[in-house]
Amino acid sequence: MSAAALAGTGLAALVLALLVVSFVRAMTTPKPRPKAAPLGPESAAAFAGAEHRLAELIRIPSISSFDPSVEDEAAFRALRDLLPRLWPRVAASIPREEVGDRALLYAWEGRDPGAGGEPGAKPVILAAHFDVVPPGDPASWGHAPFSGDIEDGWIWGRGSQDIKVLLAAVLEAAESLLAEGFVPRRRIYFAFGGDEEVGGNRGAGRIAARLRERGVSASFLLDEGGPVGEGLISFADRPMALVAISEKGYMDLLLEARGTGGHASMPPSRTAVGDLARAVAELEAHPAPARLGFTVRNFLAELAPYSPFAYRLLFRNLGLFAPLVKIAFSASPSTNALLRSSFAPTMLEGSPATNVLASKAKAVINVRVLPGESTEKALKRVAARVARFGVVASAASPANVVEPSPESPVDHEGWRAIGKALQASFPEAAAVPFLLSGGTDTKHYQDLVEATYRFTALRQDSRDLEGIHAKDERVAVENYRKCVLFYRSLIAAL
Repeated sequence: MSAAALAGTGLAALVLALLVVSFVRAMTTPKPRPKAAPLGPESAAAFAGAEHRLAELIRIPSISSFDPSVEDEAAFRALRDLLPRLWPRVAASIPREEVGDRALLYAWEGRDPGAGGEPGAKPVILAAHFDVVPPGDPASWGHAPFSGDIEDGWIWGRGSQDIKVLLAAVLEAAESLLAEGFVPRRRIYFAFGGDEEVGGNRGAGRIAARLRERGVSASFLLDEGGPVGEGLISFADRPMALVAISEKGYMDLLLEARGTGGHASMPPSRTAVGDLARAVAELEAHPAPARLGFTVRNFLAELAPYSPFAYRLLFRNLGLFAPLVKIAFSASPSTNALLRSSFAPTMLEGSPATNVLASKAKAVINVRVLPGESTEKALKRVAARVARFGVVASAASPANVVEPSPESPVDHEGWRAIGKALQASFPEAAAVPFLLSGGTDTKHYQDLVEATYRFTALRQDSRDLEGIHAKDERVAVENYRKCVLFYRSLIAAL
């Protein structure tokens, strides 16, 4: 290679390195928060008191469990009985079915007689769940976990973010529209499950089965998902509504290593625990390869207009800069999860005593599989990695394995409707397609809908998100009212 070519290569490498450094710094350095657009006086008046109805839902400890025998059935019954009292117009005007003991299905009939199947008039499903996770130690909360306290502009308690807030917002929006005599053009289903936190089989699973029996084919489904992210994408010039168009697959893998056992005073050169530790270290040292899939490419394309020039250059020229984007995104756990299937060790088990060698050692690896791949491929990858240490990999619970979701389009009427409702409720924000790493009830409905979107219409920053499944969960009253406005605008547009 000539000196000139060598110098040119070195300059290009330097430029790429500088871009990586600036990209990483931008992603990890928060900008001042832009101000939220205030709720208009008409909306504020229309939704006055909405926070008290949400608070009543929060006060019911509808905690789901993988062991149904320990659930408080009286709490779930109380919640079902409470809804007609909180939203009486909905109860009087929209038929409700109880599909088993953990599922509520509302069917709001539209004025279009072809709303059940004609193109452009297909039904829409708005989903949420009314179960919550356990609160942990109640003494660690500033407000009791099921107090439903309203104080200093906040609504406190378990479910205020995940996700009784959406169920309440849907019903609040419908109640206000019914008061005005509104009738939707098409049929709108409200699908509320009561066991999403433990898989959704008794809730969303049974609702989906009922709709399937009736031959329902819906345009799109909207369920919980990404928020209106405030500072979550630090280099963006405004809050970004993270509307997930796909969801990672889920699987727990069991790694098992066997040893001779015996007394710890005379250990062999290799032990079951040692082999297992080496296998886990091998997985962490060799992550899955990074890939810019359909969702992430659309995410970057939609994000580009709201990014500084250097990032627009990267995002709009992925054919040239894909390796650089992969390097930059790999630097942060949140963005790294967008690029690759993840393998996270979460549980370990060895000897039952401190002075006894383990005859068997086990580890659980929590796996989240990127769309476009499969859980079978992920299992084979892990099994191949750990086999040389004498470790065997298998699915810990085959019944709970969930494949990655199909990736929904961004040129669909559902995406456009969400965008219009967002502009009415959070006009300071812009919508971008997103990949959800966590799981939702949407997995039960995939064959019933053309497109699936996952979005929680709340403006949230990293501190807000820390309250989900943790202590001191809360939502701002103003934020909740905007969530109601989002659903009101969405339903009215439909």
